[in-house]
Amino acid sequence: MKRVTSWYVRIVSTVLVAALLFIAIGCSFGAYDDIFCPDYIDQIVNPDRTLFYGETITIAVGSPWVISPHATNYMLANPGVRVNVVSYDGGLEVLSESDWRQVRTEMATRLMAGSAPTLIDSFMVDSFDPRQAAFFYDWRQLMDADPNFNKEDWFMNAFHAFSVDGRFYHFPINIFYSPVVANRSIPGLLEAMKEYADGITFSEIMQLYQTFSEHYPHHLELGFSSAWVMHFGGEQFIDVVTGRIEFSEEFVNQITYADSITSPDFREWQDTTRRFWYRIFSRDVDRGRSERYFFNIDSSRSFWYFLDFNDNIHMFAGMTPFVNNQGELLVGSADNFHLNANATIIEKAIAWDFLMFAMQPENLPKNHPGLMDMYLLPPNRYLTSHIISELMSFSQGGNRHGDYLYPWFPGTLDDAIEGVTARMTAFGEMPMRATRTYPRIIDDIIDENMRLFHDGLLSAEQTALNIQNQITLVLMEMER
Repeated sequence: MKRVTSWYVRIVSTVLVAALLFIAIGCSFGAYDDIFCPDYIDQIVNPDRTLFYGETITIAVGSPWVISPHATNYMLANPGVRVNVVSYDGGLEVLSESDWRQVRTEMATRLMAGSAPTLIDSFMVDSFDPRQAAFFYDWRQLMDADPNFNKEDWFMNAFHAFSVDGRFYHFPINIFYSPVVANRSIPGLLEAMKEYADGITFSEIMQLYQTFSEHYPHHLELGFSSAWVMHFGGEQFIDVVTGRIEFSEEFVNQITYADSITSPDFREWQDTTRRFWYRIFSRDVDRGRSERYFFNIDSSRSFWYFLDFNDNIHMFAGMTPFVNNQGELLVGSADNFHLNANATIIEKAIAWDFLMFAMQPENLPKNHPGLMDMYLLPPNRYLTSHIISELMSFSQGGNRHGDYLYPWFPGTLDDAIEGVTARMTAFGEMPMRATRTYPRIIDDIIDENMRLFHDGLLSAEQTALNIQNQITLVLMEMER
């Protein structure tokens, strides 16, 4: 119980820091509404570009390798402008969670002092916390005002996914999701999945498991654990906007049952708290898993199942979106950026111009398949199509061992590109919602207590009570 007690101390400390931030916001943003006036916005989306010369913007990132090539290309295309990328990833030394908390505290202090970078990776800030949200600029204001921003060119649902209460502070340069495929060697399972062609929820996949597990000894999925309850179905128990918190008997029953059916193959908790899929790269692995599991949670960064257009090549088939109770595709983003509301007009204009530059296919760094893999399914439709084509062509040419990655695909390269693009576009056009839109302190409360439950250090009832009480305390502090 010592770990739980220390967790309460961490909550109180974080709340005190956030309270100081809240006081500072009230003192620093007396003219905050002015930055949303039409004249101000027009200077960002229709800037006098001669004013860019000699200016510098700073981009703070957790890891530089995704954004740095774009910074280099942007500076080549815009002489006189400097894009300074500052990385906090520790280089060769992997930062601990404690180190990252220090980075976030530093960034919060700099936001309060008005000295924060122009663009900040969401990993280091928390605009879902209303006490910090006032430090960031609403990207939707710029999208709506920019005459060159054509919404038809974008998967606008990707922007909605990260919006809370009508405000949009996250600009994702990529999104990812976890489609479900079913074991077609289990009689009737693939046919049952067809009823959920538009999307399957956490409760529905649990119902299918209960039905089929009566007759087959398979486990639900390799990465399944009690963490799925909150990752894919957390909206049942918490709504931060309305203040609803209901970690009651239903939650206790769900995590108890989920824990009881977790596969013994499940890896260590810290390796899978936020990672629920294990990519398949061989037919042997595909077949081996079909002997043990009903489902496989795939990655939207893998073409393995996206290429099985007729559901007759692999042992897992029937690709189905994983959705919430509103039918929204559950997505995440490895890289999304916040715009510092205290940046100057010119800095904001350069930052907006930089992101629009990075989102165009012709500006994607050449011969960089690793970067394209990270980018797969960006919100720009044309960039998505371009990346799929480039990656499929790279796969056709061979991997580092000189082998074709998908030798089982019966069609041509053009068939593969066209089919995958169509399938991924269909996913991109779905309504979307980020798997978590809670303040990070609430995410941490949930993750810590669920980990303690998984390790057997808390009962299900203690877990529910801890989460209920700790989140209630945090929300009370946020309202002050």
